[in-house]
Amino acid sequence: MILSQSTEYALRIAAFLALNMERGPFRAREVASEAHIPVHYSSKILRKLVTAKILRSTKGHGGGFEIAQAPSKIRFIDVFKAMEGEIEPKRCVFGWDACSNKSPCILHFRWKELNEVFQDWARKTTLADVMKDVHSRGSFSFFRDVLRLDGEDCS
Repeated sequence: MILSQSTEYALRIAAFLALNMERGPFRAREVASEAHIPVHYSSKILRKLVTAKILRSTKGHGGGFEIAQAPSKIRFIDVFKAMEGEIEPKRCVFGWDACSNKSPCILHFRWKELNEVFQDWARKTTLADVMKDVHSRGSFSFFRDVLRLDGEDCS
């Protein structure tokens, strides 16, 4: 499954805010800076995540953005849906205009299987899982250790 840049950024923002719950709320500029996302782009993503009740925003002095519920309640699929609506394949992977079980392309059933596995994983994986992964490694620098922006291979 290939995610849009906006969805990848939304996961990055949600992970950052979950990992830093006790330090929040964060201003939009801080979130953008910490997540290495352009400010104008992050503002649109933040609004969508607030609308989906994944994040909460507070106005005024001391306000900003923070996780709206327990990280164990925020599934990856919730973030995907907030950004993209349903995460069904939007086009035929083989390039046809229309592809279905009744009129499949040669890759349809394998692509459908991949999509089902991906959606099952996204329904089961939460921000709490990300937090466990990070905290099991000890202290961390968000981008160096979590997002691997230090040039290390993430595989």
